[in-house]
Amino acid sequence: MLKCQDIAKIVATEGAGDLSLLRKMELRLHMMMCIHCRNYLRQIKALGEGARRLAAGAEPSTRELEELEQEICNRIINHGNGG
Repeated sequence: MLKCQDIAKIVATEGAGDLSLLRKMELRLHMMMCIHCRNYLRQIKALGEGARRLAAGAEPSTRELEELEQEICNRIINHGNGG
């Protein structure tokens, strides 16, 4: 069974697209049971969407937006680990 820390790493690094079927099922099960991880995922998505909207005036590339979203995720993960 995945732990909350595992979920945070998946969200920040891989996303669910690159996971095996078993890992996706574990992720889905954990998300159904854990309100904290559901809230965390919602917050990460909101940050990504907000960053996209803010950057929309400068016509950023999709890659730049993905890098910005990844950086936000990494900072959140590192902050949670005392870094």
